[in-house]
Amino acid sequence: MTRTAARCYTGLHVYGSRYGKAWVMAKRAKKTGHKVSKVERMEQGAPAPSLERAARDTPRARPGMRLVGYCKACRCFVELDKSLADPHGHRRRDMAIIMELPVDKPIYHIPQFNWGAFLMPPIWGAGHGQVFAVVVYPMWLMVDNLLWAAIHGQASVLLVALALAGTLAFMFFYARMANYVGYMRVLTTMSPDEYCAVERKWTIACAGVAVLMAVFATWYNLAVRV
Repeated sequence: MTRTAARCYTGLHVYGSRYGKAWVMAKRAKKTGHKVSKVERMEQGAPAPSLERAARDTPRARPGMRLVGYCKACRCFVELDKSLADPHGHRRRDMAIIMELPVDKPIYHIPQFNWGAFLMPPIWGAGHGQVFAVVVYPMWLMVDNLLWAAIHGQASVLLVALALAGTLAFMFFYARMANYVGYMRVLTTMSPDEYCAVERKWTIACAGVAVLMAVFATWYNLAVRV
């Protein structure tokens, strides 16, 4: 998207990230004197306009507004300067989106860790269009079987520890990326505050399901699986 911005939940301008490639290509061409060829433009997947056009199409905040970006590296909203860089040194190409925000409105905050996605990845993922998260179910089953076998002297404790550590590491990484992916999915229909409110409900629901599953697994192993 270029200067023609999309309208989102608040009616504010929201700019996509496609133009970042064209800006970088034009700026590099001016520094090196290299003329970007048609083949290079096709490989980069973005046009190579002049630097003047790049500057013209760079988002500018309207009066009474300021620009903030959702940084892919920080996974949070950050204030942007006139060159569309954030205080951490991340540039335009690192912004998943850029949006306008009133100058007197506090910047949005989306947590970098999603507890609902950590506690119940299969359920949270299915509810957010990430069905692949069901792979955690067989991972849990494998850990449970290995733990049972280790208690009865049929498996190595080290193997159980490795399986458990690997499963928890996957869940942790998934939960770290969940809010970024989840918010990008509902960008045009929810504000960040509305998204966070919905995710709090998801966290409560996933925590309840996790407790029920832990209770059931304990009962099954002690009362049935003997």
